[in-house]
Amino acid sequence: MGDVQLKHFRQNYLHGSNSTKLNTVDVWIPESFPIAPGDGKLWLMGRYIHGGAWRDPDVDSLSFEPAVKELWKSSMRLSIAGFASINYRLSPYSSHPHDPSSPEDPSRNAHYPDHLIDVAQGLLYLEEHYHIDNRYILVGHSAGGTMAFELHNWYMPRTMLPIPAVVLGVSGIYNFEAFIENHREIPAYRELMENAFPDKRLWERASPYKNRLPNYATWEQAKAIIIAHSYQDELVEEAQSSYMLERARMPPHCKDKVHFLAATGAHDEIWASGYILADLIIKSIGILRQAQPEQEREV
Repeated sequence: MGDVQLKHFRQNYLHGSNSTKLNTVDVWIPESFPIAPGDGKLWLMGRYIHGGAWRDPDVDSLSFEPAVKELWKSSMRLSIAGFASINYRLSPYSSHPHDPSSPEDPSRNAHYPDHLIDVAQGLLYLEEHYHIDNRYILVGHSAGGTMAFELHNWYMPRTMLPIPAVVLGVSGIYNFEAFIENHREIPAYRELMENAFPDKRLWERASPYKNRLPNYATWEQAKAIIIAHSYQDELVEEAQSSYMLERARMPPHCKDKVHFLAATGAHDEIWASGYILADLIIKSIGILRQAQPEQEREV
């Protein structure tokens, strides 16, 4: 086991005329032993839903790789069957300094709920090929943290999204109007939110703090619900984590499984360093273990 290496590859989770170059998922699995359904291992999934304000091409699925490397060096690897990180279509960013978007590029002209539908498609693909239901940690950073708490079967009619064992939202944006108001002196904040969510009539549905869609959202069905924030975060204020903690505790069946984790580091340092995000995931697995009755524990 000590010499087992991770094999990395990229797969398309969507095919046909609707597929774009960003409808891909990066997967890391051990090269010398198979993944078997029911083997008791978790899939760590950072949709990783990546951040990047729904639009930055420099922040993609490979931004999870530093944390993957740290996790694979840790003792936690004994509980891990593999890792996956989902790309999704991005919103326009014509002013990007070295990779501006083009109106003709379908992968760079998405708006809500396009990003979310892509992530849902990626999860369904991973369920079909790797049997992840109830066996994965859903991790999202920044805009990815937002999406981790937006996922709902409402977005994918006639399908059931795989249920995570844990949802971990890191530096997420959960109350859109408060986010803009808190940064009202910086026009770029309003610009990036209205760029990703141009129809403000949908903000109540899209904002995890405001959303009250009937039936359980995916995060409500997890065994542990974890909100993480770094007090050194220079881009997303602490209040956003407080909003989501308040919202997550509203359903009576959820309030006892909601937890807060204090992170360290600046906003992008959390994922770029690798070890900060990895540490949050390791702590989240610890919370899951404590949450499960002894006879039900698989990790």
